[in-house]
Amino acid sequence: MTDLTTPILTVSLNAAIDVVYTLPRLTPGAIHIAMTVDRVAGGKANNVARVLARLGRPVLATGFAGGAAGRFLLENLTAQGIATDYERMAGENRSCLTILGTEAGSVTELRERGPTLTEQDGDRFVQRFTRLLGDVGLVVISGSLPPGLPPAFYHTLVSLAKERELPVILDASGKALQVAIEAGPTLVKPNRDELAEWAGRPLPALADVIEAARVLAAAGPAMVAVSLGADGIILITATEALVATPPLIQARNTVGSGDSAVAGLAAALSTGASPADALRLAVACGTANALTDGVAEVDPATVEEIRTQVQLRSL
Repeated sequence: MTDLTTPILTVSLNAAIDVVYTLPRLTPGAIHIAMTVDRVAGGKANNVARVLARLGRPVLATGFAGGAAGRFLLENLTAQGIATDYERMAGENRSCLTILGTEAGSVTELRERGPTLTEQDGDRFVQRFTRLLGDVGLVVISGSLPPGLPPAFYHTLVSLAKERELPVILDASGKALQVAIEAGPTLVKPNRDELAEWAGRPLPALADVIEAARVLAAAGPAMVAVSLGADGIILITATEALVATPPLIQARNTVGSGDSAVAGLAAALSTGASPADALRLAVACGTANALTDGVAEVDPATVEEIRTQVQLRSL
């Protein structure tokens, strides 16, 4: 457990510039003029960092930065009150494009893969990460691995944090998730599709999701949080299974809601909150983001208002 002054470390190895175009509708093959354009430091862990900063929590963001895009990332994070300690790389950080169609309520995403890193890049980052662990109270590792880093890289980072007895939240998928859970992260947060991928089978019913989450929890993590979109989040621990449901809202943009939920989990768990209280805050943060046009943008007053309306029940 930490206090409100100890930073939370967010790890975004494949950081990006998130560019959000808002327009009435997207018509393939047509020329469009965007109503608004927003550019922010992205990558899932940077989204988490931004929400934590909005909640008034100190954050230290790390990852890889390179080129003009890397300079923008660092400047943008700093401007939002987020401390940075990034490893430099030879390549250029990627850009990810989101197109919001306001009339149809559509969301279209285009994501670059990111630059290919070397074994030496990975070794340098491990050294930096190990040094940073001495100054933080909780670690959030979130997002995709950049090309060139092995699937076991997250396992290495989780193991290093656990050696320092630091709580670790992991939001990953695919092979990286499969390998990393063996290191025993404190909490993993797949969405329904990512959990189905891990389980190797469809999860059409809520009972299927709960069963798969329990199997995942038995494989290493102390807690498993499964996001269900507008239906809320399921949290599985060794002793209980909870589901938290948000109030009905008219969503404007759900991009970044999962990352906002992770920020809520991190903010609560870093201060020793109960799983139930952490779950309420996670759902409130994810829902608050969906009420905005931004990516991982929440208003603290809205978060608190929604938190009191979240419905929690045991499964």
